[in-house]
Amino acid sequence: MAKQIQMFDDRFTEQGETLLTVCASVKGIKQLYVTDQRVLLHEIKGLVSNDERSIPLASISSINISNKLVYSTIEIVSTGNKAIIDDVPAHIALEIKSGIENLKAMAKTTSSPAAKQEKDMYDVADEIRELKDLLDDGILTQDEFDAKKKQLLGI
Repeated sequence: MAKQIQMFDDRFTEQGETLLTVCASVKGIKQLYVTDQRVLLHEIKGLVSNDERSIPLASISSINISNKLVYSTIEIVSTGNKAIIDDVPAHIALEIKSGIENLKAMAKTTSSPAAKQEKDMYDVADEIRELKDLLDDGILTQDEFDAKKKQLLGI
């Protein structure tokens, strides 16, 4: 698990994010990573299969906790996306919820360059989706699509 956390920390650092906390289900199959910009749920589905759900902090609409004896389920909801992690110790679930809510409150009180960068990333993602539609409709060639995508991503 420590190697996996280090891998994600390195990845977040490369993307200009700061890893703030990690929480894992009792079985370790699901991990919840909270950065200064988003929440990422990583689920191990098999030997070589993984699933990730990323939710920007600004788009989180609610954080729900349901308790089952000493363990809790954390449900993080945003428009069109949901991340659920089961079997988290109850006290940790409460700390995660409180921490995310504090991050959201701090983000509202300060308009940071990171928030602008996040918005810009969504603008780029939307533009790439539009280009993909043009490619699918046969209006753009694959080479034109790839060139414009690289330009937008700054590659």
